[in-house]
Amino acid sequence: MAALPDYEPQLATLVDAPPEGDAWLHEVKFDGYRIGCRIGRGEVTLISRKGNDWTRDFPEVRVAMAKLGVRSALIDGEVAIVLPDGRTSFQALQNSFAGGDRRGLTYFVFDLLYLDGRDLRGVPLEKRKGALRALVTDGEVVRYAEHWTGGGARVFREACRLRFEGLVSKRRDAPYRARRNADWVKSKCIQRQEFVIGGFTDSERGKDRIGALLVGYRGDKGELVFAGKVGTGYTDAVARDLRRKLEPLEQRECPFARRPAGWLGRGAHWVRPALVAEVTYTEWTRDGKIRHASFQGLRADKRPRAVVREKPRAEVAGVPLSHPERVVFPGVGLMKLDLARYYESIAPDVVPHVAGRPLTLVRCPGAIGDDCTFMKHSKVWAPPALRRIRIQEKTKLGEYLVADTLAAVVSLVQMDVIEIHTWNTRAEHVEEPDRIVLDLDPGPDVSWQQVIEAGRLVRDALRALGLESWPKTTGGRGLHVVCPIVPERDWTDCLAFARGLALAVERQNPRLYTTRFAKAGREKKILLDYLRNNRTNTSIAAFSARARPGAPVSVPVSWDELTPRLDPLRFTVVTVPRRLARLREDPWEGYFRARQRLSSSSLRAAAAV
Repeated sequence: MAALPDYEPQLATLVDAPPEGDAWLHEVKFDGYRIGCRIGRGEVTLISRKGNDWTRDFPEVRVAMAKLGVRSALIDGEVAIVLPDGRTSFQALQNSFAGGDRRGLTYFVFDLLYLDGRDLRGVPLEKRKGALRALVTDGEVVRYAEHWTGGGARVFREACRLRFEGLVSKRRDAPYRARRNADWVKSKCIQRQEFVIGGFTDSERGKDRIGALLVGYRGDKGELVFAGKVGTGYTDAVARDLRRKLEPLEQRECPFARRPAGWLGRGAHWVRPALVAEVTYTEWTRDGKIRHASFQGLRADKRPRAVVREKPRAEVAGVPLSHPERVVFPGVGLMKLDLARYYESIAPDVVPHVAGRPLTLVRCPGAIGDDCTFMKHSKVWAPPALRRIRIQEKTKLGEYLVADTLAAVVSLVQMDVIEIHTWNTRAEHVEEPDRIVLDLDPGPDVSWQQVIEAGRLVRDALRALGLESWPKTTGGRGLHVVCPIVPERDWTDCLAFARGLALAVERQNPRLYTTRFAKAGREKKILLDYLRNNRTNTSIAAFSARARPGAPVSVPVSWDELTPRLDPLRFTVVTVPRRLARLREDPWEGYFRARQRLSSSSLRAAAAV
């Protein structure tokens, strides 16, 4: 029996627009307080996103949740007040704390993380929601948060038409992961965020109330940046209450890094930046100020030093991503941000396979298949984490990109790169390859079993020459057999060896194997592509995604697991991190330590074929 966990909420990343595709569920974005409900040992505890006990603040919710009839549970949701038109209002919720009307107070539950001894955080979201739906009967206080599958743009338009705040979109098959990540994204119908209060002005109605708030956010260096004034959204009672809360915080010094210009800078009351306000607004001006701002309430659940300017962008491995919400793989709903997070999650595995190697890339500025191009040289803009090297070609110097770090790999994603293809050499010894790659490319009528047999035949041929090899899938139905070597032979030798090896295998069964590259007539054959070893030619990098439906990935496998039961198309951007987490040992154990030499006798044997 699993122990009842603490409440550590999963958070959503702000994006410009909700993702498309049936891989996503969409929920209305509620305008309230995020609250986790922990039930255990006969007690109901309501916990804020910061981990504080808010049970006393919502006694109605505690009573209602105690009637669920479970021994133990951890439920995620949001407390809000529902207006007569069906919308939720943070301002109304704030007023309720000051003795205002609490009618319409509702706990919207949208996730079930634990139930009666079973930890459900690793279960796909859709199954968790199904279990929650079966558990909860909608009443006056507790309601199940409904969702819509797919059609993100359509659902968003309808939510905005009905004047809701926006949507939270969640991957149907994803586990529950604490903190902010790309499995949950939020899109807003109106601009809205938290700001730190740094000052206020007097009201024309009297000095017992405020006239406007002066607000800001934390900049890159932690400074408080002035973002404008908030002059609407106050009832008389709220304006007086804010004055009572702010006067004890007054100070002589302006807390903003740059004092506001004009009358505001001369006539405002400055306060210690200890309170956070929720504000709606129409837009940001070019000089960094908010327009048509309206006060919605104070946020007791937000730390002033953590309030930054929200932008519809994301950052992965220190690399800012533009348009992170852009759907790259429409069939499975994977976004640009998902691809970057994929590489981040497998950084120790992918970086060694690309570091130091000149790259050739496949870029897709839109979704896969729309307008993808093969990019050999790097004359286009590239983020600073990527290294550039120049390599002499037949008639000119070619400039190539090199990705030595995780930040560099994520920078490729920022450039809209989907496929990463690597040379068989490294930048420090460009003219001496450090591996031989034989690409087994099956025709449409060839079975996976036959591909496996071809791979083992290549392995045995290499072993006969004293060389070990390691297999990897290609992101399709093919197979790469990779043989690492000490970088001392030139390209001519390596190409000649690979060609001789391919011809030797072809002779074993000419009806099944071929070295002829013409596609016509090889529907039932496996092409033994030895040209991967020609200078400037490349092969798909291990763990690189492919620009194909389903987001497949090229994955290193062991010879032992290479059986008909292994489906290479099941290795995707979604499944590979799970595979790596389950593996007890590296399928390519020994590959990076191999110090094999392409001997003169091996070259002679290949040349004799």
